[in-house]
Amino acid sequence: MMMRQIKDCFAKEPVNLGRQQELDIAKGMAIIFMIFCHSFEILSGFFDPEISTDFAYGILDVVLGGSFSAPVFMFCMGIGFCYSRKNSVRDMLRRALSVAGVALLLEIARTAIPGLLEWLIFRDPECIEYVYVFFEADILQFAALSMLVIALFKKLNLKPYVMVIIAILCSVAGQLLQWVSTGSAVGDLFTGFIWHSHDYSYFPLLNWLIFPVCGYVFGGVWQRLENKETFFRWVTPISWVISIAYFVPMAFIGEYYLSGGDYYGLGIGDAVFAFVVCFAMIGLGYYIAKWGGYVSNWLGSLGNRVTSIYCIHWTIYCFLALVLICVLGDYISQWTIIPASILVLVASDLLSRLYVKLKKRNLKS
Repeated sequence: MMMRQIKDCFAKEPVNLGRQQELDIAKGMAIIFMIFCHSFEILSGFFDPEISTDFAYGILDVVLGGSFSAPVFMFCMGIGFCYSRKNSVRDMLRRALSVAGVALLLEIARTAIPGLLEWLIFRDPECIEYVYVFFEADILQFAALSMLVIALFKKLNLKPYVMVIIAILCSVAGQLLQWVSTGSAVGDLFTGFIWHSHDYSYFPLLNWLIFPVCGYVFGGVWQRLENKETFFRWVTPISWVISIAYFVPMAFIGEYYLSGGDYYGLGIGDAVFAFVVCFAMIGLGYYIAKWGGYVSNWLGSLGNRVTSIYCIHWTIYCFLALVLICVLGDYISQWTIIPASILVLVASDLLSRLYVKLKKRNLKS
């Protein structure tokens, strides 16, 4: 009965073609989780052993800042490709180059400049590590690569099921290649964009391609969704029950992912559960949008400005960490992480709004 009712929610032709507010709200919640996650990682010291086993750290950083953030961004991005008016192969190539340019500017702002200042202040030879970080495979770099791959799929006119099969095979290959090194630090910098070969390979293509590709394929199905009320009435509670059942036991044993406990090198098993989380977040977004009000509008606004907020909050964190080291000689305690996260969230939101306002003004002039 449930499957029949869900199936009946979809029309034979595209009918759901307007703005999908639940996707924006899901992305808005995800960017909040990511800001809290990065607060633990940067302001308290990256992978600080004193908090790495802490329950709050596990929930806020590993779980909410993990499967409840990046997979949601990538899945929604894939769906968004279907709704974009500029979704030709040439348009996607231009978008990929634009995102790659933004990624380069971000690395200059959050890595090169703070790293140079830290070296000038402390003359610490370990600052050479920033050279490797500058070439890390992070989420913006991955987004650009995934756009290139989807553009290639479109150019080849691949069937949706073929795209999904390729993405699944890539996920399996990425899991099998996890920590496989070339034996060269320089070589690993390049392979890190393809698979999780070293510590600075955060979002390698093989492991993470499955999210935007499946989002893109599902976007075509999403356009035929004519009865959201019935769809989310079934999907949302089921998704949340499965998500909680998956993560709660792991929170107590301290091992959060099936793929060797490594989030960035996640394999097909973790990807399946991450898709369930995506639907849980989108379903929650649907009901928040339905209720309306300030929270709904604010989260939707955050979701519309994900890229600028992402870049701004990272830059704030990296300069703030440098100031903390210079002034306090250490990072802040985990008890001040949440207030600091809230302040960075507010600052990033305000600066992002200012950036969008100035950008619109320049376009009009």
